[in-house]
Amino acid sequence: MRIGLRGAALGLVLAACAGTTADEVPSSRVAPTVTPSAVTPSTVSETLGEKAACPTLPEGTPWQAGRPTQAVVLQDAAGKRPRVEAAIYPHPDYEGRPWSQWGQGLVLQDGRFLSAIGDHRGEDGNSYVFEYDPDARVLTPISDVLSLITHTDGDWGYGKIHAQMTPGPCSTVWMATYWGTRRDIEYTDGYRGDRLFVIDPSGRTIHDLGVLYEEHGVPSLAGSPDGGRLYAEAADPAREGAGSFVAYDTTEGAIVFTDDSDAHVGFRSIAVDSFGRAYYSQGDARLTVFDPETNTTSTFAAEIPGEYLRAATAPDANGVVYGVSRDPEVFFALDPEGGVRTLGPARAYTTSIALSDDATEIYSVPDAHGGAWKAGAPLIATDTATGDDRVVVELADLAADGLGLRLGGTYSVAVDGKTVYIGMNAGPLDEPEEGFGEVVLLIVTLP
Repeated sequence: MRIGLRGAALGLVLAACAGTTADEVPSSRVAPTVTPSAVTPSTVSETLGEKAACPTLPEGTPWQAGRPTQAVVLQDAAGKRPRVEAAIYPHPDYEGRPWSQWGQGLVLQDGRFLSAIGDHRGEDGNSYVFEYDPDARVLTPISDVLSLITHTDGDWGYGKIHAQMTPGPCSTVWMATYWGTRRDIEYTDGYRGDRLFVIDPSGRTIHDLGVLYEEHGVPSLAGSPDGGRLYAEAADPAREGAGSFVAYDTTEGAIVFTDDSDAHVGFRSIAVDSFGRAYYSQGDARLTVFDPETNTTSTFAAEIPGEYLRAATAPDANGVVYGVSRDPEVFFALDPEGGVRTLGPARAYTTSIALSDDATEIYSVPDAHGGAWKAGAPLIATDTATGDDRVVVELADLAADGLGLRLGGTYSVAVDGKTVYIGMNAGPLDEPEEGFGEVVLLIVTLP
């Protein structure tokens, strides 16, 4: 049996997670269509300024810093040409299936960047968390999931961090695991589903809150602007494409609402507006809206331009949320008056988007699932007013020449001022497979 470093905290974790099963919380089916109330810039600012109370956490595990990897320069800045640096994520010397990254990282308030990779395994699957220090230009492993919990060899593990890392109250970061594969998944006393963690970057600790929703994985997370609500899409491995929406109170440490409606589809992204209302996909271009004030759901009045929501930004200063749909891939703006404004098509399948600090551009890399290199793996900036796009830099040749790797695509794009962080799945140039097997952090400094 492999025992994690958490030790005596297990009892506290179990106590904190008591009362969080689907039978013990409010639940709702989709209610009649309504339009969310109007939002003005002044009320948005007031809402964004309110912060939830700090959560009470079980004992945490200190970060265990591994050997850092120094970023290398792939392209120097010149005129309007951005500077591009890269660091290959180090991983243990065993075979991943494959080593990969599926979740969006997060820039901390002090400029550090957190992200994760996983081995994509089912049995004994494991994922690893990393810190990038932009001052030292080093990428450092700080923890792995199996060292944070009690795990029995042969039990199902946690081969992905698929959900977006999400900011919480008091500068915390919330993170959830996801099975490496659902195929032949088995539940045991040691594995009851995927787990929720809180990272404390200032204290350099990680806290295990236990299984979020039993016998479900967690492919998608989002949070309210005040940090008081965490929203999750909980996928059911027994029913492909099905599962639940979960609202979790970060201060109380408990689930306060679930929606198990069969209308729920996608399970890849939740958009959250300035009042903390959460939007998730019904399919057929419709969104369900959860209102935390009333603990009820409704159908959003406007349609999005594709089958379901694939990625979304946080709201801008005026309360506008930007998203990209799937089938077809189209950028859009979800405005605070309850409408949707189509911006224009994405160039290919797009799974992660980031909004510039001034909210004038959306950054993305098209063709996420292995084929980004075919079009040059371009970093695209899309104008939020007109929908026009431009290529900031093509990354494929830089990675091929400087790293010997083929860039497969990204599920992690984040912006901090003039810096764009892009986590790219990649593979060796001399192998016929598309770009998987290694993961690269690309750091683009805009001119």
